[in-house]
Amino acid sequence: MKIINSKSLVEHNTFKININAKLFVTIKSEDELFSLLNQKRLQQKNKFILGGGSNILFTKNMNCLVIHNQIKGIKVDKETDSTITLSIGAGECWDNVVQWTTDRNLYGIENLSLIPGYIGAAPIQNIGAYGVEFQDVFVKLKAINLKSKEIYYFNKLDCQFGYRDSIFKNSLKGKLIITNIKIKLSKKKRFILSYKALQNKIRNLDIKQLNSQDIRQIIINIRNSKLPNPKAIGNAGSFFKNPIVNNKTVKSIQKSHPQLPIFQSKEEIKIPAGWLIEQLKWKGYKEKECGIYHKHSLVLINHGNATGQEIVNLSQRIKEDVLKEFNIKLEEEVLIL
Repeated sequence: MKIINSKSLVEHNTFKININAKLFVTIKSEDELFSLLNQKRLQQKNKFILGGGSNILFTKNMNCLVIHNQIKGIKVDKETDSTITLSIGAGECWDNVVQWTTDRNLYGIENLSLIPGYIGAAPIQNIGAYGVEFQDVFVKLKAINLKSKEIYYFNKLDCQFGYRDSIFKNSLKGKLIITNIKIKLSKKKRFILSYKALQNKIRNLDIKQLNSQDIRQIIINIRNSKLPNPKAIGNAGSFFKNPIVNNKTVKSIQKSHPQLPIFQSKEEIKIPAGWLIEQLKWKGYKEKECGIYHKHSLVLINHGNATGQEIVNLSQRIKEDVLKEFNIKLEEEVLIL
């Protein structure tokens, strides 16, 4: 464990923003973490936990100690005839975890394939895609208080999960480091095929023969067809949340936009934020070194040397346009620092 002075984070965030951390350290175990937290010279320093950097937009240098969580490991915690519970280190790459499960014909997170980042961020963000959210498989997590060094365990209720939300983004923001997560998956076929894009892809396939590996590959193909690879083009995926609206708002918009798409469940109605942005002709827009991806208007991109502030400024103009045209206030899904 080595503490580095003035470390560039350009390779530690998928937007590829070139800013520096005043202090940077990688931890690979809880023992290393406690050793770090026990160093008196560091106890009063502000700390920031960094995983894969896939949901972050840096706008300035980090004048703090950045702790890169690389605690890894995937182990079977409990198993029955129909289910399996996994214990996973928070520093594991999320998509590697998904592949590990589908390679073993387990079901529950295959719809979340190719989402970038580490599993430690999954409960913070309550990641979701194609009809599945992380909370659907979550059992428990272990976290350590950065100041008191106390160990805490959180069950699903404790986490206060919401749409791309949790207690870790609110009252406990920045106070804990997640070290281990447990998820429960099915050993029996259990498909979530509620999304039309997914239904269209599997329409001509034999559902009886379909398995989690097939669903994973279909999801990967769909995502690759419309989302840029962050290794090639700097981005953090969906920049905005899909707004949750009421019937009155839907009917108001439908007067001028009768083709308005909606996602409706018993609890809520969502409008695709990407659709709203696309109606205002932002798709494919480029300004200096930043812009909006030409295949998906919800994805803001760094063409090369954009600053975080330039991307923030662009996002603000998009929000203003959407508010003016649709009377809907978009909320960022990305954490802006």
